[in-house]
Amino acid sequence: MATETTIQTAVWQIELGRGKVFVYWFLVVLLALGLALVYTATEFRGLHRREAMDQAQIARNLARGEGFTTSVIRPLSIWRLKNFSKDGNPRVEQHPDLYHGPLYPALLAGLFRLFPESLFEFKAGDQVYAPERWVIVPFGQLCMLLSLVLVYFWAKQLFDGRVALTAGLLLLGADALWRFSITGLNTNLLLLLFLFSLYCLHRADRDTNNQNNQLSQPPAIAVWIWLGLSAVTLGLCFLTRYAAIAFLLPFTWYVTRILRGRGAALGATLYVLVALMILSPWLVRNWKLSGNPFGIAHYDIARNTGVFNADLLPRSLDPVEDDQLAEAWSLRKVASRFLTDTRRQIFAWLPTVGPWLLLGLFATGVMYRFRRDDVVRLRHVLIGACAALIVTVSLSGSCSERDLAGDLTGDNLMWLFVPLITVYAVAFFYLLLDRIPFRYPLTRGLAIATFAFLNVLPLIYTLLPPRKGNYEYPPYMPPVTRAVAEWFDRHEIGCSDLPWAMAWYGDRRCVWLPATIEEFYEIHDFIIPRERKGFAFLMLTPYMLDRPLTTQLFKGEYRGWSTVVRGRMPERFPLRAATTLPPGNDQFLFADRTRWRDQQLPEPQLERKSKPSEGSANEPTSNVPAPER
Repeated sequence: MATETTIQTAVWQIELGRGKVFVYWFLVVLLALGLALVYTATEFRGLHRREAMDQAQIARNLARGEGFTTSVIRPLSIWRLKNFSKDGNPRVEQHPDLYHGPLYPALLAGLFRLFPESLFEFKAGDQVYAPERWVIVPFGQLCMLLSLVLVYFWAKQLFDGRVALTAGLLLLGADALWRFSITGLNTNLLLLLFLFSLYCLHRADRDTNNQNNQLSQPPAIAVWIWLGLSAVTLGLCFLTRYAAIAFLLPFTWYVTRILRGRGAALGATLYVLVALMILSPWLVRNWKLSGNPFGIAHYDIARNTGVFNADLLPRSLDPVEDDQLAEAWSLRKVASRFLTDTRRQIFAWLPTVGPWLLLGLFATGVMYRFRRDDVVRLRHVLIGACAALIVTVSLSGSCSERDLAGDLTGDNLMWLFVPLITVYAVAFFYLLLDRIPFRYPLTRGLAIATFAFLNVLPLIYTLLPPRKGNYEYPPYMPPVTRAVAEWFDRHEIGCSDLPWAMAWYGDRRCVWLPATIEEFYEIHDFIIPRERKGFAFLMLTPYMLDRPLTTQLFKGEYRGWSTVVRGRMPERFPLRAATTLPPGNDQFLFADRTRWRDQQLPEPQLERKSKPSEGSANEPTSNVPAPER
């Protein structure tokens, strides 16, 4: 009898009790892991965003005990250290990073230290670099999934269980979030921090004000703890990406609304001070090194203003020549670029952050006032944060990778609003659905299923054939980059139009191709230490060579290298040995001497089940630029 009672209790727990909840969560976890594995296996072909590679190699240097140093050496950073540091030393061999925030590389470095040094060995036949497979992509996906768990429980507090469940499943099937999860960018970490900071503010709001919006007693200690956690997390957002400073104003406004009539001014002041205290050590570090709290990141304001287009500014060794920098920072130039970037974000990036149906429901639901005032205030701060971010990114400038990588760049932070937009859209969908008098429950279920199917349709199409090639080429070809790097010692310094790939895959210090050949000579002759004897190599890839011939190579940002593009090397060019590289001999390598004799480079397959293209690095063709005699 006792045994029968025990069995009945166990069955009841599985069907109606805690066991049912456990089964549901177990199935959701299996679904999430399955999607992660399938999406990574079908869509991930290695890192193909320069910011991701750049921060990954900084993390590797940090894991080795070399501090926040970078192997991607920007001529602009050389100029800044040479002219504004206390000793005037550009530190080419131990070059400090003056561009990125420190949090994401620091977390990656901590994960790297859990693995042996052999993790960074690029073995023959590897399609994906091991640190990307085992550390970078899983970390990004973990941050994304933790964000979805937070949003699920948050949605239950905002609305109800059905809204939370539907929104959680839609976010789990959101192609936009999965695409970002395999880029290696810090966007997923920023997403988790942003949502947690805003969640803490909302918890403080709920604990302070009741549902009827009546003021309660003075804020309890728990409210101040939530506000403090939000401020600390907001400071971490800034240390992840400088553009996150845009959230300080709307979040501070939210604090004043939470504490209105009960020390709002004091609470807002403390909130700002705590956030600034978190980021101040890094700003002081940058100030001591370069004379500016933002290093060289603030120079992005002068990008794409008609004076320094695309990548020209970070590749410039002397940006103040002929007052170019002053002109680029002029009010007229910055205002013109601001209008252009604002238009891009509102009409190009914002409509792509999610399925059109969710965006339409959210936009329509903005005109509806929910019963609970904390829900309405949260929506207001969400819209305010979006507006503040648009203004901040448009003013601060953005990298030119967006022109090559579309909307999947670190500058596109509109993805941070996808989870909450989905929650509000689903809530408004159920609000409309409840007003429809369905005669049959099945009809209502079909409406919900159709709504869900339309929103996960982009993910379904992404996972369907045809499959992409094995590599993100052009311009990235990791096996060739690694093989070329093996011809040179680690202490030697090279130059390339793709320095982040050489730094990450090749593990070699590499200067970003200077704006002109004269600046190349100056770095070669006077900035690189004498014992290194200048540049050891120069590698040119389709990243530059595939640009439009007239608008960019002859008259645009690469006009300083137009003679090289035409195949005529100057007489005094120091790197006299030259060869082509796979695939298809469409990459060029110049070196101080012939180092590739009797060396065979891999000829990777660009497409699955395709034959290798003809030609190798040992078969120079007539396309190789030859030094002038």
